[in-house]
Amino acid sequence: MRFWRRLVIASVLSLTILFLQGLTNSHPAHAALHKFNFHGDKVNGYFIFDDSIRGGAPIRPDMLREYDNSVVKYAVNIEDKISEHGSQTPKRKNHDEARTIVTLLRPELVKASPNLPKDSPQDDEFILFLPKVARQSKYALSVRFRYPANTFQNSVAQPKNVPNQALMSVHPYWDFPRTMGPVKFEKPVETAIEDIS
Repeated sequence: MRFWRRLVIASVLSLTILFLQGLTNSHPAHAALHKFNFHGDKVNGYFIFDDSIRGGAPIRPDMLREYDNSVVKYAVNIEDKISEHGSQTPKRKNHDEARTIVTLLRPELVKASPNLPKDSPQDDEFILFLPKVARQSKYALSVRFRYPANTFQNSVAQPKNVPNQALMSVHPYWDFPRTMGPVKFEKPVETAIEDIS
């Protein structure tokens, strides 16, 4: 009888030790960081984004999603006109930090959002958005990378990979909801996303 009692106690202790080791050895969940690179004629840059950020949906959750505070670091150089560099700072609110936006430009989205042009193409866009506070300016900056429709397979999740070419358009005078401001640069660029986490 003593043998069986000792065997049960030893088994319980062994299982407890294994369980505790599993708890102490498990790695905490961490953000997966991705670096979006782009370059073209007189334009280059990157932004590093965190794909663990949960997105909000101010207009249409099936067609547009904003990821506040998702951009960890960025650099945008466009001709001799625009040069923006920055990173997150704990002093700012989440909504005032640089962020990514994914849009699936569809007729329904244009109807639901009066600030989008009625002749918007039906494309998928991955956007770097720098709010006024992050730029220390009276205007926000929207840098849009446009891909053919269904590139993102009807998903508004932040993409992990993109085609190697996009049409890039830059709105440096964004004043939502009044105006997107004029496009100051629109040309094809090479694009890529690499996992850096």
